[in-house]
Amino acid sequence: MSLETDIALLRQVPTFDILNGEALRILAISSEQKVLAEGDVLFKAGDDADCAYVLASGLLHFIREKEGVEPELLHALEPVALIGETSLILANKRPATAVAAAPCVLMRLSRSTFVRTLEGFPDVAQRMRKMFAARLEATLGALGTVAARLESEGLGPRRR
Repeated sequence: MSLETDIALLRQVPTFDILNGEALRILAISSEQKVLAEGDVLFKAGDDADCAYVLASGLLHFIREKEGVEPELLHALEPVALIGETSLILANKRPATAVAAAPCVLMRLSRSTFVRTLEGFPDVAQRMRKMFAARLEATLGALGTVAARLESEGLGPRRR
């Protein structure tokens, strides 16, 4: 992919729509292209996550594997999707195995480059922090609603 194509792809990712043109350019220049054939594994559950991927084309399946049991399809992703968003700011483990269900082209974005980019653009980092805080607040609110519903149905944690 060309640099302009990579920048255009990054612009389509909601997480990156707050980045300015120069920050997107830096990410695009430092990205790596990864091509997968159908059946190739991008990563396995439990692998260290030091990067995120943008799915440019193809179809990616996320599966849960248990010994002695057929793999379970958890989710299917189509372009344009950001995979491993939290890996851009936090060291963590991959929660599922990602397998190409069709030939895929991905853009690999390393955490170290992403963090350095944010350090170089404090205004962008501040906007991104606010975005992540709002998402976390929404997620916690949704979890609170689910917990209240479970408790009202007698399915919540048992009290002593």
